[in-house]
Amino acid sequence: MKKRPFIYLILSIVLFSFCMQQWKENSNIPYPPVPKNWLSEPLKKSQNLSTSEQFKAIEKELVLLKNDAQVLPLAKLDRKIALLSIGGNSSEFRETISLFAQTTNFTFHNAEQIPDSIYSHLGQFDLCLISFHADSTESLTINKQQHIVLEKLPKNLEKISIIFGEGEIFKSNLHSQCKAILWGRENHWMAQNRAAQLLFGAIGTKATLDHDLGHLYKTGHGLVTVPNGRLKFGAPEDLGIDPNKLKRIDEIALKGIKDGAYPGCQIAVAVKGQFIYRKSFGSQTYTDSSIKINNEAVYDIASISKIAGSTLLAMHLQYKGLYSLDKKLKDYIPELTKETSYSNIGLREMMAHQSGLTPWIAFYKKTLKNGQLNPSIYAKKAGNGYELEVAGNIFMRTDYVDSMYQQILSTPLGAKKYEYSDLCYYFTQKIFEKLIGKKQNTYLTEMIYAPMGLRYLRYLPRSFFPLTQIVPTERDQAFRKQLIHGYVHDPGAAMLGGVGGHAGIFSNATDLASIMQLILNHGKYGGQTYFNEAIMQEYTKAQFAGNRRGAGFDRPNASGGGTCDELASSLSFGHSGFTGTLAWADPKDEVVFIFLSNRVHPDQDNWKLRDLGIRTQLQHVVYEAVNSRKK
Repeated sequence: MKKRPFIYLILSIVLFSFCMQQWKENSNIPYPPVPKNWLSEPLKKSQNLSTSEQFKAIEKELVLLKNDAQVLPLAKLDRKIALLSIGGNSSEFRETISLFAQTTNFTFHNAEQIPDSIYSHLGQFDLCLISFHADSTESLTINKQQHIVLEKLPKNLEKISIIFGEGEIFKSNLHSQCKAILWGRENHWMAQNRAAQLLFGAIGTKATLDHDLGHLYKTGHGLVTVPNGRLKFGAPEDLGIDPNKLKRIDEIALKGIKDGAYPGCQIAVAVKGQFIYRKSFGSQTYTDSSIKINNEAVYDIASISKIAGSTLLAMHLQYKGLYSLDKKLKDYIPELTKETSYSNIGLREMMAHQSGLTPWIAFYKKTLKNGQLNPSIYAKKAGNGYELEVAGNIFMRTDYVDSMYQQILSTPLGAKKYEYSDLCYYFTQKIFEKLIGKKQNTYLTEMIYAPMGLRYLRYLPRSFFPLTQIVPTERDQAFRKQLIHGYVHDPGAAMLGGVGGHAGIFSNATDLASIMQLILNHGKYGGQTYFNEAIMQEYTKAQFAGNRRGAGFDRPNASGGGTCDELASSLSFGHSGFTGTLAWADPKDEVVFIFLSNRVHPDQDNWKLRDLGIRTQLQHVVYEAVNSRKK
């Protein structure tokens, strides 16, 4: 008798596995294509318009029928979200949602196919998006049986319904079961795309019904939502930009590969809050069998970590009243700086690279013995005090970090003039982690990245992504004697265990663009506020005469150009990265430009990317296209 509960458990697992397999088999059944022509009368007249004009037409037809507690647009995305799609082809809806959030997808032709185990499984989620799709490519009608889904879903599960069609669904208890209901009129791929973007706040709606839907939703009904700051996925034509003027981007990117400046790259461009360009080129390495770069590949962004991590965190903590540029090191970490000359370094001058810090210290050199890793400092396995993973099968003694800080503090300070230095961020990391009571990477992920919906921007990428998704950097001959793949390229950050204030973040171009847009938005993104306009202005402005730098941010030279293209405005800001990266934002033209590459592969002494001026050439094309747009 005692064995029966265990047997029941095994049988339950087997049954659930069988049901999940049946679901997978059902989800692989070919769907009819989503109709290319509009079926509904209000939209038929748009069929001869350009794609951009058709998108504008459908945006005006998305009607928000219900929105309890203003649940839409979705704000914080650090939740478990399920997407249950029922009926005709829903591929565009699923794919567009995947641009914004991680969802677990369940797809069925009709509600009768759904096993009870799926309904139980859905109870584990925080939110369920339920999309109903008209079955036929020649019909607007949703199968009348589909509404039984709402009866079987767990009662306490938050539900949002998105309906692409009409019919019996509006005679069900849809209204009482769901917190929000969005109507997309018909199951067209454009309707699916824009409905998904509306859910996440990339677009808004003020559309109203032109006829009754059921007994609850009468002609003229429709609620209003406005965009919440998330980047929209659009096209150049939406903003009056000629897409032909952006073709030169492809040519320059491909020529860079041909010239051996990098094996592959990602480029993303957003203007006025929407993406107008997102492309990937080349491969992860120069070998013929190398993995091709796609938009989900993540790169080591090197010193861009200074703004996407440390400076972002500084602005956020200042907004919370915990940090100030007007303080000194001794105000936050007196136990570290003690009575040294470092204790009086001001944070503003330090973050603007004007505090006299030496540019760089090759910490790793003191850990080598006859050119090899000193076995008293490194081990091949973690444990017994060797906990900091530096690279594959290399773990550094945890307490050696104290020696690194002592090396900094024993280095004499120079004159207080502009001189770029990584060492600032060794100190900010100490300050931040003392203030927040946890590791910098953990706090950033929990409090900013995950709520924003960023899934491809992380420290310690091996903990989040398959190795095939991570682009390798250098074949390190001096320190780690291996291909650096999924570990931070910078040796100092590596010796901190991969989480440094100055380096360590990996990202794709899309998520990094969202960080830059957050800053352009004055600290607002996805309906959340992470800092305010005053803080944004304080950090991005030049801090000292004769020094172009902001607090953390790079800026154009006084005469224009420099790290950025000469067409970038004097208000623009960003940062470059040693691995071959650039992130730049311009408030004047509302432009975000991202370029990611691994130009250090296989050798960091390859400076063709810089010498050929590829990043600024690409930026120049963007500015020319933006400046010539139809207003």
